Amino acid sequence: MRIMNKFNLLPWKWKLTLGLSVCIFLTYSVFSFFEFHMVSSWLQNQEEEDVKQTMNQVIEELKGNMGENEKNNELLLEKLNSHDQLIRVLDEKGQVVFSILDGSFSTIEPNALFKDKQIHYITIGEQKSLVYSEEVTFDSFKGSVEIIRSLQSFQKVREHLAVAMSLFAIAALLICAIIGYFISHLLLKPLNSMTNTMKNIQQTGFKERMNVYPQKDEISELSTIFNEMMDVLENSFQQQKQFIEDASHELRTPVSILEGHLSMLNRWGKNNQEILEESLQASTEEVAKLKKLIISLLDLSKLGQNTIKSDLSSNRLKEIIEQTIRDFKMLNENFQFKVHLESLSLQKISEQHFQQIITILLDNATKYSFQQGTIKVHTYEIDSYFFLEITDQGFGIAKEDLEKVFDRFYRVDKARSRERGGTGLGLSIAKKLVEAYEGSIRMESELGRGTKVLVRFRI
Repeated sequence: MRIMNKFNLLPWKWKLTLGLSVCIFLTYSVFSFFEFHMVSSWLQNQEEEDVKQTMNQVIEELKGNMGENEKNNELLLEKLNSHDQLIRVLDEKGQVVFSILDGSFSTIEPNALFKDKQIHYITIGEQKSLVYSEEVTFDSFKGSVEIIRSLQSFQKVREHLAVAMSLFAIAALLICAIIGYFISHLLLKPLNSMTNTMKNIQQTGFKERMNVYPQKDEISELSTIFNEMMDVLENSFQQQKQFIEDASHELRTPVSILEGHLSMLNRWGKNNQEILEESLQASTEEVAKLKKLIISLLDLSKLGQNTIKSDLSSNRLKEIIEQTIRDFKMLNENFQFKVHLESLSLQKISEQHFQQIITILLDNATKYSFQQGTIKVHTYEIDSYFFLEITDQGFGIAKEDLEKVFDRFYRVDKARSRERGGTGLGLSIAKKLVEAYEGSIRMESELGRGTKVLVRFRI
């Protein structure tokens, strides 16, 4: 547990380096262990096969020569013998007839050897040897042939192999550590870049972005998502900053007016009926503007919290349009409204939100038109899209202002808008509502010739 706790406290660079090194080292160690034993077994089998082959050759050579000149037999066995090996022939009583020893190693007495025609391993002191014996019967001779082979060379090979594999294991561990360090450095480079980017953002603001690497992997995807997130945060921050600046600016005027009238009432209005009435009327108007502005701000802030629902039917769509137009006719008697409802197929929107959208658009059409005129409301369908088109004959909007009219608190003519009670939030609310249903809203206008607003929803 202590080791794991200390390991967890290490930086990720060293965690990856150590983890990779240990994994490769353990894999290499297991492979080397099995390889060492396989090679050792193979060498041992080779020793046994060589002894058996030598035994067969000795017996074959002795078959026709046994009983003849002993010196010739010794020369014959000397040719068949190999290094660190003893070949001896024993008679039936266990006495050595002749023997050939190549090398210097300890052997056992003849009467202590095995008689079961099996290969045995014996150890004398620190010396390990292989023993193999076989009984033979020739025409004039009966006895046994014994071969004792020293395994000193075999043991040295094993020792050299073990040392070599240990050195390779240590070298592999060092190489793996170096490779692991560079691999961890490469893997963590994007994260280090992200850390530095975050530090720069903390110090300088939201302008900094991460480098997106060309390879399409998890790190590249993370960098892309991080940059997109920073774009959203920067945009939200800028909107919030703009919202606060605009709201404070919009609230400053009515609050200042109220403060001025209240000061005037406090000084002279208590006994002056004319000043009292004038100040009360102006204050009431400013409070109404403040109320409208606050309601608009609350509506705008609630848009992101509303649950999207679709409960609009064709009949209700027609009723909402007609009822809204009747209300505007009553408030704007000098305007003429032309309605052409070719399509009533919009259903993927709530009644409340559609009512809010068309109210905002008609309110702008009447508010920013001349004292009289014609306002057209047209619905139609093209390629599985529902269109709501509202056209007025009002003041119009300059080209450079068209892209800004949907921004919060933006007014083309601030003085005229304030006179008419505008807050600069209506179109921003309408756009938010339209986009909440994956729709789009755009505006076409020309100064002095009116404005057309086009709202599109997928059916």
